[in-house]
Parts: sequence; C-alpha cells; structure tokens
Amino acid sequence: MKQPIENIPAFQPPLLETLTQRLEPLGFFLTAHLLRGVLFHCPESDTAIMVDHRVCDRHYPYSYTEYTKEQNSLMHQHASLFRIIVDDEDELEHEWSLLQGYLNRNFSEDEIRAGGNRALSEVDPTLPEAYFEQAFIECYGREALDRVSRELPIIDIKGQTRWVDYYLQRSEGSDIAIEKNGETYHHPIITGKTQYQRQLVKQNSLVAYGVKVFRWSLEGMRFLENFHEELKCFLGPAEHFELAQKVCVSREFALLSHQINQLDAMRQARVEGKNAFLVVLPTGTGKTEVLIADLAEQYHAGSANKSLVMVPSKQLKLDHIQKFAQRLADHGIHHLQVGEGLENDIVVQTYSMMSRLFTRLPSDLFDYLAVDEAHHATAPTVKKVIQHFRPQTLIGLTATDKRLDAQKLEDIFGSYETDLSLVEAIKQGLLSPIKAFRLHSNLDFSEIRFNGKDYLSTDLQKYVIVPSRDQLVVDTLLKYFVDTELDRKQGIIFCVSVKHAESLAKLMKQHSISAMAVSGKDNKSAAYIQDYQDGKIQFLTTCSLLNEGWDSPHTSVIVMARPTMSRVLYTQQLGRGTRRFPGKEALYVIDVVDNYGASAGINKMPWSIHALLGIPNYRPWSAVLETQQPLASSEELILSGLYEQERLLEKINIFTFQSEYPDHISDEQLARELFVSTGTVTSWVKKGKITPAVSVPLGRRAVNYYAPEQIEQIRQELGLKKHDDTTLYEDFWAFVKEGNYTFSYKIVMMLSFFEVMDHNGECNLDELLSHYTAFYQNRLDKGLAVDRSKCPFQEQDFLATPALMKTSLLQNPFEKFERKRFMYHCKDLNHIAFSSVLWSRIGHHDEIQALKAHYQGELERYYEQV
Repeated sequence: MKQPIENIPAFQPPLLETLTQRLEPLGFFLTAHLLRGVLFHCPESDTAIMVDHRVCDRHYPYSYTEYTKEQNSLMHQHASLFRIIVDDEDELEHEWSLLQGYLNRNFSEDEIRAGGNRALSEVDPTLPEAYFEQAFIECYGREALDRVSRELPIIDIKGQTRWVDYYLQRSEGSDIAIEKNGETYHHPIITGKTQYQRQLVKQNSLVAYGVKVFRWSLEGMRFLENFHEELKCFLGPAEHFELAQKVCVSREFALLSHQINQLDAMRQARVEGKNAFLVVLPTGTGKTEVLIADLAEQYHAGSANKSLVMVPSKQLKLDHIQKFAQRLADHGIHHLQVGEGLENDIVVQTYSMMSRLFTRLPSDLFDYLAVDEAHHATAPTVKKVIQHFRPQTLIGLTATDKRLDAQKLEDIFGSYETDLSLVEAIKQGLLSPIKAFRLHSNLDFSEIRFNGKDYLSTDLQKYVIVPSRDQLVVDTLLKYFVDTELDRKQGIIFCVSVKHAESLAKLMKQHSISAMAVSGKDNKSAAYIQDYQDGKIQFLTTCSLLNEGWDSPHTSVIVMARPTMSRVLYTQQLGRGTRRFPGKEALYVIDVVDNYGASAGINKMPWSIHALLGIPNYRPWSAVLETQQPLASSEELILSGLYEQERLLEKINIFTFQSEYPDHISDEQLARELFVSTGTVTSWVKKGKITPAVSVPLGRRAVNYYAPEQIEQIRQELGLKKHDDTTLYEDFWAFVKEGNYTFSYKIVMMLSFFEVMDHNGECNLDELLSHYTAFYQNRLDKGLAVDRSKCPFQEQDFLATPALMKTSLLQNPFEKFERKRFMYHCKDLNHIAFSSVLWSRIGHHDEIQALKAHYQGELERYYEQV
C-alpha cells in the first residue's frame, strides 16, 4: 500500500471509519492512499472508488497533471473506476446517495434536459484538441480519425445532456471517453467544489454505462513521448476501433399532417417507396391507436418481427407497455412479448435509456422503430439514436404542431447512418450526385511548407489569403450561382483560417452576395447557421466549424478554398453537402486549384474530389461518378452554357502524397517500432546508418518516412534486439544491474531523481540538477575525490555553471536512459520522467525502495574503488 504523501490533508479517523463501514458490506476494502484521498476496491467485480478529500482546498495545491495521471492509471487498471469527493459527514450523505445510483445503475428516465448544442458552439479546435489529434495521428495514423467521434452528446445519470470531447467505440473492451482539460477550466482548486462535483457526475455516469474515461491536461499532452505511450496503452490497438465518421444518407420521408385517415396515408406512402413517417395528430385523436394498428399491420406483413417504441418518460413507458399488451390481441396478435428489456419482441423504452444503450446495439436490430412525442427528437442524443438504426419502418408521432419545427424533424427522421463507402453510396443513389468544377488560380505555392502530414497553417495564411485568389472564388459564385437561371443554391466555403473566412465573407458582401463567416470565436455563429438553414443566408464561410456534427441536406455548393493533404478533413467537409434533398439535382464541388509544383521531387498536390474518388478524367460541371439512376441534366445545360470554353474531357493529376505513401511511417513511429528515442533515429539518419524511403523538406530540416519493409531490415542491419512494451520492465532491470560505470553520473542522477520526483515518476529538470550538482559540490567542499581524474566536475567553475551541468547531465547519464526509452525529456516543460509503461510497473513503494537501495549500494562501491 502506498503511504500517505507528506503535507497532504488526511481523512479524519471518524470520517474514514464511516466510509469503511459503509463500503465493506458492499465488498469494497481500503487498498491505497492517493494524491488527495484514498482508494477502495472490490476484488469480485474489479470496481474501484476514488474518494477525494480536500481536493478543492487552495491551501493544499497540487499539479493537475498529477491528478489526471493518477486517475488514468487507475482507470486503466480496473474494470470500473468511480470518483467521489468527501470532506465532511454532510457531504458523505450526498455523495453516498449518488454513489449508490452509479453502482446500481439507477438512471433517471425523465424527459431529457437538452441544454445547448456544443457541436455547434465548441467548434474550432482548441490547443488541447490540436495536441490530442496530432498525437492520435502519430500513434494510429490519420485515417484512424474516422474512428473518433468529436463532441458526442451523452445523458448523465440525472437526465442532463452532457458532451464528451472525443469518444471511441470499440469492438473489444469498454468504449472510451476522452476529455482534454486545461487547468483553468478543470483543476478542482480553480473550478471550485460545485463545478467539480458536476464534472464527476458526468464522469461517473459514463463509467456506470461501462465506459472508461481518460483525462489529459495540456501540460500532460505536451510531454509527447509519454503521452504517446499512454494513448497506445489506454486506448488499445486501432483494429478494435469502430467506424465513427459514417456516411449519412436520406430516407424516403413523408410528413403526414392533419390527414383524415393516417393509416391509409401511410399505406399509400409505402407504395411510393417511403419508409419514414412523421405523423401529426391533435391531442386526444388516438396517436397510440394509430401506432399499434400500423405496427400490427406490418407484423402481419412480415416487416415488424422486432420493434422498438421510444417514449420520453418512465410513466409513458409503463402506459405504453400496458396498452400494447391489451390492444395487440384486438389485431390478431397474441404471442408477442412486450416489455422494456431488449429480449422482448416489442421493446418499449425511454429516450434516456436508449441514448445510453444504442452504441452497443447493431443498427439492423429493429424492423420497426416508433418515436412517440417526436418533437423531443431534436435533442442531440435522441437524434443520434434515431439515425443509428435502419428499420424497415420509422414512424414519429406528435400532437405538438404549434411547436413543430418541420425542417429539423424532417432532417432527423429523413436520414440515417450507413457503413457504405462514399463512392458506393453515390453510385447506389443514396447520396446526391457530385458535379465538379476546378477553379484554377495563378498562385505559385511550390514553396509552401509541408510537414509530412499537412501544409503548415502559418504558410497557408501567408500564401492563401490574397485578394486575387478570393476574387476568383467570388467571381465564380457570381457567374454560376447568383442571379442565374438556376434555382437559388446555398453553399459552404471552407477557408484556411477564421481570418480568411471573415475576409472572404466581407468580399462577397461587397459584391451583394448574401454571406456570413461562422466560427467558434463568434457567439453569433449559431444564429447565422440557423439563418442559413432557414434560407436567409446563401453562403457560409468557415474554417472548421462545419467539418462534422452538423448536417444541412439542402446545401448544394461546396467550395474547397483551403488546400489540405488530409483525406479525412476533405471527406468530412465534403460530407456537409452530400445528402439528397427534394429539388436538389446535384452537389456542386468547386476545387480551387493552385500551382503546387514539386519540392525535392515530392509532389505536394492537395486532395480534390477527383483524387478522393480516384477519377482522372474531368469535364467542367459534369458528374464525377456514374450512378444507378440517370441524372437530370437541366442544371448542367445551364452551367455548360455559362462556361466560356468548350467542355473538353481532360486528364488531370490525381496524385497525392498520402496515396503514394499510404503505409509509410515517420521518424517518431519508427522510433516506437524499434524501441529507441526519436533523437536516436535522427542521429542514425545524420550519420548515414539508415536512409529514409522519402524525405520531405521543411525549412532547414526534413520530415522522414520509411517503408514498412524497412523496419525489420533496419533492426537486422543495426543488430537491434526486438523490444516492446512487454520487455521494457525486464530490459530496465537488466540495464540497472549491468553496472558498467565510466563515471558516477548515472548513479547520482537516479538517486537525485528519487529525491525530487512526484508520485507519477516525473520531476522538474532544474530541481533534479540542483540535487545532482549539490552532491558533487559537497564532495569538493569536503576535499573528497569528486570522481575519476577525467571528470570535469573537479573544477569549481564547471560545477558553478548550471548551463554546463545541465548539458552534461542530459548528454551523459540521462541520454543512456532515454535511448532505451526508460525515461523522456520534455523541453517545453523542462521536465524529465520515467516512461509511462515502465512506471506502471516500478512506480510503487517496494520497487522504488529496491531501486534506491541498489543505487545506494552501487554508489558506495563506486567510491570505494575511486
């Protein structure tokens, strides 16, 4: 058991005794003292409970990175980990009630309290998000971002809609929620107890649903090597990640309002190929009877063998179960089981419960899905549930026509998610046909820097935000989509930055084009988006706002004014306009094509619609893909008539860096494969020991990539033993016991490190240097041999110069540990730390004491020899 850390407020014995008395009958036993509290563990279920004490007390400051590291480690170790805060007896009563709810899964089934839509308000990537996404790409590849949901709405145990920064659904193991936190907004000392308790309700609710919650502070993510190790350790292999960025396609939808006979209207709609219905019936006219009759009719037709009926509250759930049980017999159905469990033939369940369950259920589980009180479906979580399932019949029923936002509800009931590829969905006619136009600028971007993943944002802003290029975009929109014979088309223009979006929108308005810029920095953006949805604004300009989490089927024009090497980003942006919509003949994609040239033989062509779909032939305004359904050509005739040249079919270059080198890995990824530091790989390249397959210039340096087959070849040529996370602990102890000391540096560094490290195996480099230097200074002052004769520390001037001592420490003892990936140095933070993987094995009291004793003995033996 870890001992309580010094200078930390300990539980008063009576309070700890009360906790123990309550938890032991449930199988929980006190097993450890923590950074700010204690840990109880139930071996039978492998469930743990962190009990915080004085965690919000300003008199006892601590690092937020320590807080997140401790929780992440425990979250990974146990099947479930709950966290509560208890400072006194009164608080214990409140937290005990909540804890029982989590442990017993007592979820609120009242109507969902929606709150604001964070998918539209928290839109531009924050600095922590940028660090997370970059690290995720480094560990799993850019394509893996398709497996991550951003700003996912969930329902907490109290029925409140909450939002998760990132969410990973896994085919094996628990799903994972990822929260990226800045200290200002999440450190318990800064946020205060009320906000901290609210944070814990969200976290514990997720854990109660079987989800693991990992938090990283910005500081923790800046320690890249350790952060990469933690990501791979906690998230597991990429092959277990489920696809999150799915193609959203349209259902054949019918709005049935004020019909004399709703059942006849649905029968006719089915004949016309429609399978989704929104039925509006006044209160008291028998909505439930219409539902039961239609479900029974579809059951007899063999199209409703398993059904789901969703309702907003627990009482309505009980009422519907009773009514279905009574009325199905009147329709000749006597044997179907009706109840709230998923094993029933007709499942009746609340919105809130289905919002907690749906990610674990197959999308084709139900043949028939009914949503009662359908006006509640605009809640983000309910929308997710409805669009997840693909039943043969989807029916929404509402009596609230005064509050009915038909457009929003038509969007919700009129679409669903599919696992089809974009190309297949277009070919099958499930998505809108795409017609393309390549707008050529005269700008030369051959010198724009490329970091091996995408263009540098600083260079993009410098080269892309130029009036002549923006004027080309405006002129094209004026010519083809403003005041022409075409029906009014609305569209989105994707820009390099918020500044670019604002300047382009300003230029468009100067030419009398209805346009607004939207971003997370502008609190009016949500209103502008609504005006766009209502048709009041023709064009939106944006940097990243509408990449995902937002859908507008009537969008008919997409302008790619931001060049990108990211296939994921291009596809997400394109997806904002691919949905079919009544009267929408096609999605018109305008790729702004600049002169990118080649640098050092590397062609840096960005993604385009032709590159994405693998189509090397181009004719202006013509369909990129042939579809199963013949395309109407009225709009194409108008656009081709406006085109100034003959529309010849031409061959174009669809090469992209990503398509040419899809499986190549970077210096960082090679270092992880070989279990060495990135600095070691860089050194090998400089010395000519290894040669990258491709090297991309980036200013004065280069970004290197290696072919997959090079990994084993390099390992053999350099005589490297195969190391991985499973051998790290044994490798470390073998290195420690090897001895082989030219000087005393390694011994003194490790003993100094143990003196200043925190409980996560991390320390400030300057604090370490102070202890390290003091050891040698003490020997010098006492007239003892500082070290062997060639040691520079025997000179007072050297010892008294911190810069020299720091360089010596990093180059000599520390580098030996870093090269073998036992320890890492973060220059940004001026910290060094044990590898997270290694610390998970050695970071307990007995192991640390053994290491201290070993090095103390080595120190004594060393100086006996000296």
